Amino acid sequence: MIRIQRIQEISHVAPRWGRGLVLIFAVLLNGPLLAEEVTGYAGRPLGEVLRELESRGLEIFFSSNLVRSEMRVAMEPTSLEPRQILDEILDPHGLMAEAGPGGRLVVVAAPAKPASLRGLVRERYSDAPIAGVRVLIPGFSAEVFSAADGSFELTDLEAGRRTLEAHLPGFVVESVEIFLPPGQTVELMIRLEPAQLAIDEIIVTPSRVSLMRENPVAGLDLDRKDIFALPHLGDDIYRALTLLPGVSGEEASARFNVRGGRTDEVLMLLDRVELFEPYHLKDYGSALSIVTPRALDEVNLITGGFPAEYGDRMSGVLDMSTFQPEHRKTLLGLGLLTAEIGSSGAFDDQRGDWIGSLRRGQLDLALEFFGQRQKPRYWDGLGKLRYEIRPGQRVGLHVLHADDSLDFFNVDPGDTEEDYLTSYGSSYVWLTYQSILGSSLFVDTAVSYGRVDRDRQSREVELDVEDENAGFTLIDKRVLEAVGIKQDWNFQQSKGHYLKWGFDVRQLETDYDYFNTRELDDPLEDVRFEPRTGTTEFRRLLSGDQYSAYLSSRSRPIDALTLELGLRYDEHTLIPEHNLSPRVNLVVSPGERSTLRFAWGYFYQSQRAYELQVEDGVTKLAKAERTEQRVIGYERTIGTKGSDLLLRVEAYQREVTNPRSRYENIFQPVEIFPEVEPDRVLFAPERAEAYGLEIFARGSAGRQIEWWASYTYSNVEDRIDNVWLPRRNDQPHAFKIDFNYRAGKHWNVNMAWRYHTGWPTTALFGVLEEDDEGEFEIVTSLGPLHGERLTDYHRLDLRASREWQRERGVLGFFLEIQNAYNRKNHAGFDPDLEEGPDGSIVLHKATWSEILPSFGVTWEF
Repeated sequence: MIRIQRIQEISHVAPRWGRGLVLIFAVLLNGPLLAEEVTGYAGRPLGEVLRELESRGLEIFFSSNLVRSEMRVAMEPTSLEPRQILDEILDPHGLMAEAGPGGRLVVVAAPAKPASLRGLVRERYSDAPIAGVRVLIPGFSAEVFSAADGSFELTDLEAGRRTLEAHLPGFVVESVEIFLPPGQTVELMIRLEPAQLAIDEIIVTPSRVSLMRENPVAGLDLDRKDIFALPHLGDDIYRALTLLPGVSGEEASARFNVRGGRTDEVLMLLDRVELFEPYHLKDYGSALSIVTPRALDEVNLITGGFPAEYGDRMSGVLDMSTFQPEHRKTLLGLGLLTAEIGSSGAFDDQRGDWIGSLRRGQLDLALEFFGQRQKPRYWDGLGKLRYEIRPGQRVGLHVLHADDSLDFFNVDPGDTEEDYLTSYGSSYVWLTYQSILGSSLFVDTAVSYGRVDRDRQSREVELDVEDENAGFTLIDKRVLEAVGIKQDWNFQQSKGHYLKWGFDVRQLETDYDYFNTRELDDPLEDVRFEPRTGTTEFRRLLSGDQYSAYLSSRSRPIDALTLELGLRYDEHTLIPEHNLSPRVNLVVSPGERSTLRFAWGYFYQSQRAYELQVEDGVTKLAKAERTEQRVIGYERTIGTKGSDLLLRVEAYQREVTNPRSRYENIFQPVEIFPEVEPDRVLFAPERAEAYGLEIFARGSAGRQIEWWASYTYSNVEDRIDNVWLPRRNDQPHAFKIDFNYRAGKHWNVNMAWRYHTGWPTTALFGVLEEDDEGEFEIVTSLGPLHGERLTDYHRLDLRASREWQRERGVLGFFLEIQNAYNRKNHAGFDPDLEEGPDGSIVLHKATWSEILPSFGVTWEF
C-alpha cells in the first residue's frame, strides 16, 4: 500500500510524458496489488470505498442518510488521485463533496441536474407529423409548441416522474407518464388520435363533476392525485363521492344518494356497460365497491340534467372509464382492508394494451385480530385487453368479477343462537368495437353479459324467552342474468353542429327462491308496522326485455351559446310501457370567465326484475317512476393563474310522479337481515319532491395549498296520505370543507371536514304497565313518523401520504384517520327497550364508528 501511494505521488509530479513509464514500472513491480488498488472499486458498497479513501489521506465526513447501505459504486473511476476518485464515485448518486471545517470533505446532496426531453408528434393513423401541438408538463412552467416536422424539445426540466400532455384542437388530449433522469435527455414519440367530435367536449350538462381526469375541463374536476389524496376508507372511490356537493350517504356504506334520491337511482357504468349492485360486504350495508380506483382513468359524476344517452335511472350517473396504458407497469399494494396486485402495459408498438388487477379483502384478518367471530371474506378482479386491428378500428375484451362470503355461528348462553351463511357474486364480460368512419363519424359498440347472484341462509333462535319458536329461519337465493348490446354513433356534421344517437337492447332474467318464517318475541305494536310474524315465500322466474333509443343534437349558433336538444325512448316488456323523455341543456358564456347553464327534462326509472322486495311480500313490479328536473347554475372564475378562485352556484328542483313504494328500517341503519327486524315500515308515497341550492368555492395558493368548500340547503319529502314527510336522508343544511397541503415534493396532507343536519327519525317511548298477573312489562309507543331528528352529524378525516422515487419504481405510504376528534355521531337506536335499575326506561342509542385509523403501502414499478 505504501509503495503504490508513493508511486502515485511521483506520477503526480512527473512530467506528462513520464507518467506512463511510471505506471508501467508500478505494474511490473506490483501488478496484483496495483490492480486491486486502482481497478477494484466498481460494484463495491459506496460507504466502504469512502472509508478506504479515508485511509489514503482524505478526511471525509458523511451521513448514512445520504450514503445509504444499498448504494454501490456504479463504474470504475478513471482518475488516480483520491480527491478526483471521490468526485467520480459520488456523482452517479447525486452527491458531491464540499470543503468543511478543519479541512474535512463533507458529502452533501448535489444540486439536481436538469433533464431534457425531445420528441415527435404524429397523427395516430396516418403517421403524419403534426405542427402547433401544445406540449406541456402540468404544474410546471415547461411548455412548447411542436414545429412543422412535429418535433419539440423541453430543456431545464426538474428530474423525476412527471406527466406530459399534448393539446391540439380537434385531437384527443394525450397524457403520458414519463421519468426524467437527472442530467439526461429522454426521447419520446407522441401519437394523437383525431377527436372528430370536438364540440362534444363542451360541457352542456350542469351538476357535472369529473373526478379523475388528467386534464380537468370543469371547475369541480379532480384529477387522480386529488382523489387519492382525499380521505376515503379502504381506498374506495365511492366513499370519496360524499365530499361533493349534492351527494350524501351513510358512514358505513359505499352507497350514496344524489340530491335526496334513493341509492338505486344512480346509473353506474364501467367502460360504457352498466353494473348492477356493484358492492362488497352487502351484509354490512354494502361497505365497499367492487371497482379498484387504480384501474380508472376518468370518473364522471352527473348529479342532474344528464343528456339523453343516459336512461332508466333518474337521479344521477356515475360513468367510469379505465385508463389506457402507455408502458408496462406493476403495482403491489397492502392496506388494513385490502391487498392488491395489478399490472398493465402496451404491446405491438402501442397498437394493443392490457390491464389486470386482483384485490383481496383483509377485513376478516383484522376482525380476527380483534377477537371478532364474524369474518367476512371478499375479493375482486378486473381485466381489459384491447387491440387496434387496423387504423381507426379497435376491439376490446373486458372482464370484472367479485365474490363475497360470510360464515358465522355463535351461541350466547341464555340469549340467542345464530347461524349465518351468505355469499354474493358478480360477474361481467363484454366485448367492444370502436371505429372511426371517415373524417367525422365514430361508432362505439358493446356486447355484454352479466350475472349477479346472492345466497343468504340464516337461522336465529331466541333462547331466553318462553316461546321456544321465537326467532327466524331464512333462505334467499336469487340469480340475475343480463345480456345486452348497445351502440352509439357520433357525427360531426359541421364545426358548429354535432349529432349523437344510439340504441340499447337488453334481456334481464331473475330467478327467485325465497323463504322466510319468523316469530318475533316483542314486535312493535303499531298500525304503521306490517306484521313481522308468519311466513313469506316466493319462487318464480321473471324475464323481460328492455329497448332504448336516443337522439341528441348539439349546436353552437353563436360563440357564446351552446344548445343541446335530446329525446329518449324506453320500452319494457315485463310491465308493458313506452316512455318518451325530452331533454334540453343550454350553455351561455357571457364572458371568458363566466358560464350560465340550464337544464330541463323528464327522467324515467323502471323497476327491474331483480329489484322486487320479495322479502317483504312484494310480488308485483311497479310502474316506471318519472322525475321532472329543472337546474340552473352559474359559474365564475376570479383571480390570476396560480391563484384562481372558482365560485359556483346551482339551484335544482326534482318532482317525482308515481314514486315507488319501499320498505325501510326506521331505527337501525345497518342490519344483516333487515326484513326480520321489528322496525320495518312500508313507505307508499303518492308524490315526492326535492329542491335545493348548492354553493361551491374552490381555490389555491400556489402549488402547495388547494382547498374547496361547499354549502347546500336542500329539502326532500314524500307525500303520504296527503301529508308531506321528510325522507330518511333529508338534511336541510350541509357544509363540506377540504384542505390539501403539499409539503415539499413527496409529502401530502389532506384534511376533510363535513357537517349536516341530523337525519329524520321516529320518537320511541316506553311505559311500564302491570298485566293481569301482576307482572310489569314495557309497552312501547311511537311518535309521528320521521317527526324527530338525530343529532347533527360532523366529523374530521385526515390522510397523510408520502412517495419515495426509486430507480426501480415508486414506493408509497399513507396513514388515514377517520373521525379524528372521535365524535360519537348518532346513527339510530335499538327498538328493544329495557328497564333500568332505578325503574326507568332505557333506550340504547347506536353510534357510527369512533376514531378509526388505517394505513397502506404501495410499490409501483
